Amino acid sequence: MKTKLYILPLLLMGVVCYSQDKISMKNGTSLDVKLIEIGTSNITYKELDNLDGPTHAIDKSEVFQISYSNGKTDVLGKYKTVDEAKDLIISKINEFGVDRDRSSLTLQASFEEDNIKINSVNAKGRIVNEGDVWDMAKVVAFHNISKRKDNVFYLNIVTYKIKNTEKELSKLVIKMTNYEAAESVLEAMKDLKIMLKKE
Repeated sequence: MKTKLYILPLLLMGVVCYSQDKISMKNGTSLDVKLIEIGTSNITYKELDNLDGPTHAIDKSEVFQISYSNGKTDVLGKYKTVDEAKDLIISKINEFGVDRDRSSLTLQASFEEDNIKINSVNAKGRIVNEGDVWDMAKVVAFHNISKRKDNVFYLNIVTYKIKNTEKELSKLVIKMTNYEAAESVLEAMKDLKIMLKKE
């Protein structure tokens, strides 16, 4: 009986020593860490495999979610559900998106499951250029918003274009006339990628 009592603390100590926190980034990567502090703008942590090493800091705006060793989770992303992120993306593209080649045409976005389709439409809402279908769950990179003259802003997203049953890595470019709307779409797309990856 005494032997069992000595083993129990050792087992519990092993569980405590190997408990870990997890930071899920908006770019799709995740880090297994020991959290030190969650501040107003930064999160400080130590790498799990180097607890005696340096303390690292990461910008909180790049973090989607923190999973704590006790099982609790904090979602830091602005959009909490897939539908909320998709609705924002559609509404902002439909309101502020314009065709890359013909500014007289506006954009009309819709989702087909995890894929977005963006058509160019005329003033009467008739489709003039049927857009491609893009996989939002497999985004490879989100580039910074590119500002051009005449208050035009471009979103550049590297992901897979779907044609028939084939997928081809390409760049989705969305032209918008409002910077804040472009920022909102980019943030929602980053959160959406993380949420789709978890499903």
